[in-house]
Amino acid sequence: MTLREIMVGYPASKDIDLHPYYQGPAGKWVWRFYHFRFTRAGRWFLGLTASLFFIISIFWNLDTQTVALALYLAGLWVVSLLAFLPVPIRATMRHAERITAGETLQAEVTVENTSRWPLADLTVQGWGLPLRVDAEPEDGISLGLLRGYESQTIAFPLICRGRGAYILGGCRVLTDFPFGLLQAYRIQRTPTRLIVHPAFRPLTRFNLPSGRRFQPGGIAMASQVGDSFEYLGNREWRDGDNPRDIDWRATARLSGATSASLVVREWREEYFLRVGVVLDTHVPVRPPTSKRMFLRELSERLPGHSSPEKRQAALERAVSVCAAVSDSLARQDYIVDLFAAGPNLYHLMSGRSLAYREQILDILACVEGSPEEPLSRIAPRLHQELDRLTTVICIVLDWDEPRRQFVDELRQHGVGVKVLWISENEEAQPDEADLQVLTPQMLEKGSVDVL
Repeated sequence: MTLREIMVGYPASKDIDLHPYYQGPAGKWVWRFYHFRFTRAGRWFLGLTASLFFIISIFWNLDTQTVALALYLAGLWVVSLLAFLPVPIRATMRHAERITAGETLQAEVTVENTSRWPLADLTVQGWGLPLRVDAEPEDGISLGLLRGYESQTIAFPLICRGRGAYILGGCRVLTDFPFGLLQAYRIQRTPTRLIVHPAFRPLTRFNLPSGRRFQPGGIAMASQVGDSFEYLGNREWRDGDNPRDIDWRATARLSGATSASLVVREWREEYFLRVGVVLDTHVPVRPPTSKRMFLRELSERLPGHSSPEKRQAALERAVSVCAAVSDSLARQDYIVDLFAAGPNLYHLMSGRSLAYREQILDILACVEGSPEEPLSRIAPRLHQELDRLTTVICIVLDWDEPRRQFVDELRQHGVGVKVLWISENEEAQPDEADLQVLTPQMLEKGSVDVL
């Protein structure tokens, strides 16, 4: 939702605390009274009533027929105000905890009439929704008539337009009975957690370079459930061997029954590749308003100049690529170390039941842009794990001297390095063998199946 859309019509389902201007108590009260108490027809009717009373006050005459019309309109408002009572309603909303950006969350709302009197013209709306989660339709879903002590469950679609970790405030049940001018409502505050994962397209194949080292880290680093060792051969019994490894058939073929003639199976530990994935989250701070126009003119003259808006869009594409890479590695039994830095430093080891794929996507859903260089914060933590890493995949938003030095230091440690540059423009070209440029057009068309 853009700033212009927010200012023209801030939906009643959104959280008012997120509004850029209505921050004071008086402003919030006016906004709630305007959205929660008046219907759209009531606002127009209020303007018509005020205009009519203004005309009567100028041309006051008891003989005119406008006086009877004004009394009739005033009677409608009085009856609407008399029906202005709290709605005896209880509502609960249930939904899945996780969803992917761009999809529609099918929530369920159960509305129960807690009185013995029927309630007419009921409508269910979202309440306290974040800016990137929209109710569909925005005006709510009509229930119609709900009899005494009756309950009804409806599907309540929520469109999740962007990744993130959100708190949904709840829902609001309202009625505009009897004339559709004013609304009586009740807000059900049931905060629920929703994690919107970044949208990505699964990769069909991922070319992974290997470093000079090949180390064991498999069974010792992974879950023991469902794992097995590779059979190497047979040998004679040694003190301390596991009796379960005795090969009784091979032992029976040998003569004698002494312990020295026992034959045991020998196993070799499986080897897994451990891969580090580094996500660059550097988004420059927006310049002051007095300099914004100057930088905008400068960006039109200098090709390749980065603006905060373009960099934020590049960050979203980088998060999607990181999700696709992590998903591809997790499906191939790699042990994946994810490193990302924004306001917080994230490090998660996953693969072979160490962590689930959803946990990686949970971190990527919460990653935010960093105004400072994040690689300087990631480097100390990454260097602690370099002795156990075979390959490091760097997903960067730019290709400048600090990032070149970061990659060169990794290569000096003997690890394989693959760099994915999420470019902001279409003119970027790779200048190294292990550097692959992903342009906005390539990612928007979804043509990248193999990296």
